[in-house]
Amino acid sequence: MDAEREARIAEVAVKARPLWAEHRDSGVLQEFLKEIGCDSVDAVMVTRQVVKCSLGEAQEMFLTAPCRATELAAHNALMDALERSQGAT
Repeated sequence: MDAEREARIAEVAVKARPLWAEHRDSGVLQEFLKEIGCDSVDAVMVTRQVVKCSLGEAQEMFLTAPCRATELAAHNALMDALERSQGAT
């Protein structure tokens, strides 16, 4: 990850920490991140920093948040396609 992206993630994490401290709700956190345009891998990395959790836990929080239903559907479609392609060999 380049330094500019790391700095952007750190900056968003600073903004998100008070929200997490107040609510302790991953859905609220993801809603905030989505509203400010923090999506995909960046949102997972911010979640990891803010919540102080593992990468897997941050990804789960991202994908299971109600506001991330579109991302979950895309993830599931990709995983299904990958599984089908491996079964076809």
